Amino acid sequence: MQRVITAVVLIPLVVLAVFRAPFWLYGLIIAIIALMAAQEYLRLADAHALQPLKILTYLAILAILGDYYLQVVLRGIQPATVQGRDFLHNPVAQYELALLLTSLAPFVLLVACMRTADLRQALPSAAVSYMAVPYIGITLGFLLFTRALIPDGAFAVFYLLLVVWAGDICAYYIGRALGRHRLAPRVSPGKSWEGTIASVLGSTAVGTLLLMFNSQIADRLYQWKLLTTQSVLSSVPHPEPNLIWLALAASVSINIAAQLGDLVESTIKRGADAKDSGTLLPGHGGILDRIDALLLASPVLWYYCSFRLIHF
Repeated sequence: MQRVITAVVLIPLVVLAVFRAPFWLYGLIIAIIALMAAQEYLRLADAHALQPLKILTYLAILAILGDYYLQVVLRGIQPATVQGRDFLHNPVAQYELALLLTSLAPFVLLVACMRTADLRQALPSAAVSYMAVPYIGITLGFLLFTRALIPDGAFAVFYLLLVVWAGDICAYYIGRALGRHRLAPRVSPGKSWEGTIASVLGSTAVGTLLLMFNSQIADRLYQWKLLTTQSVLSSVPHPEPNLIWLALAASVSINIAAQLGDLVESTIKRGADAKDSGTLLPGHGGILDRIDALLLASPVLWYYCSFRLIHF
């Protein structure tokens, strides 16, 4: 019952943030979620008998999210004649800045680990700290890109959430009712092949329907004033139709990535001998428990969208 009550409270708030929050507020919410998830991740790292560099980890995640946010803001501003502004406005330069940040981070962490009392912990400490950058920072950054740089990006994020949620619901209830064959007993004893298959089918059905009726859904969302602005990269007034095989492929790919994200976090928790990453959300565990599927699924959605394979 706690699980259902928490979901009933959270889902409207999440949907409201996706569709109605100004981009600066949406970015702030993503940053707060990232820091809370990082705190739980670092707590699990402590339970692995590691010594992560917590402050530097938080700063690295904020830096990469800040870069994502800056890229979005700069693309929405007309190039200026001020020297250096055109360089920052160039998408290639923006990606190079992100690459620079992610490349420098491990070396900064390794240097900081020189002060570690037990030098046998230096390399593991730097490694587990850096892992939080791609695992949490970069993956959540794709939610900023999707919302701002994809035509009807809020609809795209909503699609991602519905596909992941549909998979979770089907896996949970079908797995409990019919699950007989364990999927990964060492990592997550509660997961079954029956639940996994149900998750794929549920996500695929919901995701494919959303993509095949994208124009009608987008029109209705505009009528409800949930979609009010265009992407900063596009002024397409109506979404293009989706090919059914690409709609199927995108929904299946996102579901597989989401289930792998769940298993990855379960692996981390199992090594830490922890059932949940936290206790913030009654019936659901911690923030990391709730977003683990999104962390691996969000890049999949971004690349399908950025290569114009699916449309919203």
